[in-house]
Amino acid sequence: MENLDMIKDDSHDNKTDENINTLSLVKELTPEKKEEYLIKLDNVFRNKKLFLKKDFVIRDLSDETGITVHHLSNLINSEFNLHFQDYVNLKRIEYFNERINDPEWKDLSLEGMAWGAGFKSRTTCFRAFIKHTGKSPSEYFKLIRGNTDKANNAIA
Repeated sequence: MENLDMIKDDSHDNKTDENINTLSLVKELTPEKKEEYLIKLDNVFRNKKLFLKKDFVIRDLSDETGITVHHLSNLINSEFNLHFQDYVNLKRIEYFNERINDPEWKDLSLEGMAWGAGFKSRTTCFRAFIKHTGKSPSEYFKLIRGNTDKANNAIA
């Protein structure tokens, strides 16, 4: 029984060491370098929309930006309080928002929109929407489309 306690203690110490290492990676970036990386990150997501690739991984982002995988991961964690995949899914949801009233998207099924935004499956899309908006995709779209229609009617 004592051996099991020692194993638990060792794993706890390793996690503490990992946290210290993670923090030191974030601290090793100068404010200028951090800002440069954030600009690169924003540029790639805003202009290149690599998140539309269904198999988009952090290595792809690293290759595109020239920022190491470790720095990217730590930057996204520290600046956005999200893991990489959650950050990517949030960008996909933002893309949905931009395209929701696009005539090319208006008649697409939820699955079609999910594929168009880079989600691998309807399930992944559903989970991301629940996590980031607190609503299912269909509930969210009804709300957004309803508000847009009301705003358009108020303007007319």
